[in-house]
Amino acid sequence: MITDQGGSAWRLSRFRLFWGGQTLSGLGDQVSAIAVPILAVVLLEASATQMGLLGAASRLPIVLFGLAVGVWVDRVRRRRLMIMTDLARAGVLLMIPLAAAAGLLGLPLLYGVAFIVATLGVVFQISASAFLRTLLPAARLIDGNARLTQSRALTQISGPGLGGALVQAVTAPVAIMIDIASYLLSALALTRIRVEEPAVRPGARRAVWREVYEGCRVIWRSPILRASAASAGTYNLFHSAVLAVEVIFLARDLGLSAVQLGIVLGAVGPGALVGATLAVRAGGRWGIGPVMIAGLALAGLANLALPLAAGPPSVIFVVIVVASFGSGFGQPFYNVNQGAVRQALVGVGLQGRVTATMSVVAGGAAPLGALLGGLLADRLGVRPLLIIAALGTIGAAAWLLASPVRRLRELPGVESS
Repeated sequence: MITDQGGSAWRLSRFRLFWGGQTLSGLGDQVSAIAVPILAVVLLEASATQMGLLGAASRLPIVLFGLAVGVWVDRVRRRRLMIMTDLARAGVLLMIPLAAAAGLLGLPLLYGVAFIVATLGVVFQISASAFLRTLLPAARLIDGNARLTQSRALTQISGPGLGGALVQAVTAPVAIMIDIASYLLSALALTRIRVEEPAVRPGARRAVWREVYEGCRVIWRSPILRASAASAGTYNLFHSAVLAVEVIFLARDLGLSAVQLGIVLGAVGPGALVGATLAVRAGGRWGIGPVMIAGLALAGLANLALPLAAGPPSVIFVVIVVASFGSGFGQPFYNVNQGAVRQALVGVGLQGRVTATMSVVAGGAAPLGALLGGLLADRLGVRPLLIIAALGTIGAAAWLLASPVRRLRELPGVESS
């Protein structure tokens, strides 16, 4: 076990470069997340069904390719793969402004670009998570994960506003150039990182399905990883059901204006920023496992406050803003510590496959939860569905309570310093 969980990743220049590239890339992604839908709706007059297809194109790659990508990531130099992926994303995304300038932009092109960029994003994120174990000593993994979560929260707060302003000022195709530039800067930052990666041994490769099985087996045989995967999948299943009907409930049932709706949905970002900032200190004081459980339970309780809010409209509005903040606040307590636990438990050569398997379990549950949420809301009503789904997110913590996670005080698998 280790006792130095407060080691600062920021002291390492290689981590600062990695963090900077990730932050710039995340900010660019947020700009595109606004610009691409605006392009589809305003310029191409996409229907609701077509917008659904555009969203699906961005969410399917983790389910389709996640496990195979995990095998690939464990077979190659991860820093080089991330650089190539950043350059490829920049090149593919450039097709949108070029097609717009040539008058050739259409929805099929947007679908294709969204799918390819999302697929490359899966490769990059799995590689980055696996690479972090090489980049940082074990004692600094929690701090490193926390700082990356903080940067994601910051981009979620500032990105949409920046994206909207850029679209209004210079049009959506030009705004997308910001995302392209962010990928190039991320690649540049990665080229400057100097760290020795484990040697790649091509002769040790086996059939892909065998290597996928090996990653799954690592999770299944570890009570901590098994409970973490089950809790993440359960939470995402039910939370996606909440997200699927949340806007309908807020706008139609509660009658929130567009401005109020934006405030409610935007409160998640500041909550995540504060939660990520406190996650390291909380884990060191109360123990990693208890903090993971508390964070998941807190996020679930915040979801339950949404359908149960009652009273005058002003009171309801305040309650659901606080609930949205609470949902964002609770999740990093789980995510930051769970990511560090996974990275500490798993050998460097298995990081890609284990990360991919965890991502597929969590990511695969999301579209299923959204689909079930919409179907059940039509049959049961939106408020009853929200109550059921919120209780499901709270129940996700039960997997952790029934496992050794509840007794986990420090990072496992590392000798005391």
